[in-house]
Amino acid sequence: MADGRTPWDQEIAANWEPPQIDTSVPHPNRMFNYLIGGKDHFKADRDAAEALIKARPDTVITARAAESFTRRSVRKLAESGIRQFLQMGAAITIANSNDKAASESAPDTRTFVYVADDPISLAHARALLVGRPGPPVTVIGGNFREPQDVLSRPGLSGKIDFEQPVGLLLFGMLDYISNDRRARRALDYLMDRVVPGSMASLFHVIEVESEEVNNALDKTLAQDQIELTPRTTAHVRELVKGYDFIHPGLVPITDWLPDGSGPGPEMAGRTAAIGGVIVKD
Repeated sequence: MADGRTPWDQEIAANWEPPQIDTSVPHPNRMFNYLIGGKDHFKADRDAAEALIKARPDTVITARAAESFTRRSVRKLAESGIRQFLQMGAAITIANSNDKAASESAPDTRTFVYVADDPISLAHARALLVGRPGPPVTVIGGNFREPQDVLSRPGLSGKIDFEQPVGLLLFGMLDYISNDRRARRALDYLMDRVVPGSMASLFHVIEVESEEVNNALDKTLAQDQIELTPRTTAHVRELVKGYDFIHPGLVPITDWLPDGSGPGPEMAGRTAAIGGVIVKD
């Protein structure tokens, strides 16, 4: 922009329009929306998701297990005393939004901030999530792979009090950063910024032993801006080594405090993701 700002720095306005993007390129947020039965996606997103489903039909189970995990973990954070939330990553749900899950468990939730890295997701989330009954919701744009840039954005100023515990929701974040050191650096930066008592919920897609699935991933998600990077369970554990997870630890997302709202432990073998909640002491 002429004044040096990026399109992300624009104030929300009635005539705000997102920057032009190439809708022929699939985006993980819109693919996730398609996989959980949403309506906010384009042909490229549907085609990419269907390619994954064809290679591994259990992709749908993983997506819906992930959606259920996000709600359960958000409720857990709220029940643990967290009253302000910052969500970063490629998995923003609209119909069963996480701010709603937080306020249902803790009606005194103070604020909920979503960070969207896709202009269409940004505009859509602003239209449907901001101004609803419940905690104040803010949706800002930014690259979750560079959290130091996100946390300095004007739209975040005054929304999150970093002198109080924060609930970090890193859904579709670490597994969408292909470089290990960059992923760990992003996690460390966020955890360093929050005070003791803060918590971070995360899930990570894991590798499956299938050449067909891996080829489908390479074909549909090879674009630099997507960076989906499944890792082995051991690799993910090494990536987050040194952090303390609350019970039951870093486990298959179907096994994390199941409540019957999504695929349960009986589906663990068909769900290619692990997750858990870090607590900062």
